[in-house]
Amino acid sequence: MSLEFNYYSLGDLVKIKYGKNQKKVQDDENGKYPIYGTGGLMGYSIDYLYDKPSVLIGRKGSIEKVRYIEEPFWTVDTLFYTEVNDKIVIPKFLYYVMSLINLSRYNEGTSIPSLRTETLNRLDLPIPNLDYQKRVLTVLSNIDKKISLNKKINKNLEELIKHIYINWFEDFEPFKGNTFHDTKLGKIPNGWNVKPLHKFIKFQEGPGIRNWQYVEEDGINFLNIRCIQNNDLILNTANMISKEEANGKYAHFMLNEWDLVISSSGTLGRYAIVRKEHLPLCLNTSIIRFKPLHSINHYAYIYSYLTSRGFYHYLLTMGSGSVQLNFGPTHLKQIDLIVPPEDVLKRYNETVFPIIEKIVKIKAEINKLTKLRDTLLPKLMSGEIDVSKINCDLKIIIRKIYIKSSKLFLWRYLSENKNYIKNTKSNETLLKSRTIYKINKFLAKFNARYRYYRQ
Repeated sequence: MSLEFNYYSLGDLVKIKYGKNQKKVQDDENGKYPIYGTGGLMGYSIDYLYDKPSVLIGRKGSIEKVRYIEEPFWTVDTLFYTEVNDKIVIPKFLYYVMSLINLSRYNEGTSIPSLRTETLNRLDLPIPNLDYQKRVLTVLSNIDKKISLNKKINKNLEELIKHIYINWFEDFEPFKGNTFHDTKLGKIPNGWNVKPLHKFIKFQEGPGIRNWQYVEEDGINFLNIRCIQNNDLILNTANMISKEEANGKYAHFMLNEWDLVISSSGTLGRYAIVRKEHLPLCLNTSIIRFKPLHSINHYAYIYSYLTSRGFYHYLLTMGSGSVQLNFGPTHLKQIDLIVPPEDVLKRYNETVFPIIEKIVKIKAEINKLTKLRDTLLPKLMSGEIDVSKINCDLKIIIRKIYIKSSKLFLWRYLSENKNYIKNTKSNETLLKSRTIYKINKFLAKFNARYRYYRQ
């Protein structure tokens, strides 16, 4: 395909608009429109600023990358939104073009990174004809849809774990027939104990690695807080230390597969599970790793506890620091937690760990799809890959992958637990919960629409 680009200034393609203060419209309980800042979703609004597809650009703070949104939304004053001239460029295509630009190069702030409309409006962007834009979007959008679908599945699975944890270990529904006794953490079933956290969970804070220790190449990645995003590890911006230091003085800080890492400074409570493809990877200060102290059968309980609202409350109330909150081993040693009997921990692990495994596998797939998209993106945008020779109808492939993996897994899980769900009051409540209802509705929809692919 012969491809020609026309160059436009961003000012020719969009009107850059300022966000507004959200205080008068924010209502997280009743609001239905997302409120975005440079850090991401901030809450929900009863009104919206704009209701058409838009590219969101950071004004102050996190300015490196743009965002894209199609639903009605509100942005605060640290985030620009755009009104796109769709006669020249499709909004989603413009998002992909701008995602190739590191906007931090245009920073005009001193203490806080900042962008000005005047600077942004002067950016020159290569834009092909609308037909080519549509072909590129057919390829990239289908990959993005699969990524988005996977994220929604994981969100439902994570909510499912939280509901089961609350059901078992906060409401004690499956154990209502037991006798209870008083403890410092309230009434718990007889045979259960309260123990210091450090006698049940192994944890380790990372070392303080300094700037002068960084190497540019042939090194080992080490974690910092910005690497923990959306409950996963994003290591493409991770700094490195030399292999000699990593395998020498920091050898005991090298992470292992299935370690749970949690941020302990600044933005407290960000968490992720270390996967095999993340390794080798070194722990760093402001991040703590957790693992079972006694048995792998405790993993699901430990994961559920450390990602629970109760533990997050400890982080916020016990954290110290005037400029930013910090939470460390000293604080962890002051926490007590409920420890159920071994048979309960084992049964919980058998119920929940398969869900955790599925979440981890889906995150790995998201990572592969993201790399595929990011590899294709500049080649498609430049015309290096001829989209006329690509079979762009990826929807069937995506649906087949979805049916064979996520859908069947969820049906299998619910089927295997069907008797337990029916026979306990706790899981009757759980089955009626919003999360399970949404999962069942989600599955029923795909079962009806794509029954062909079950053959």
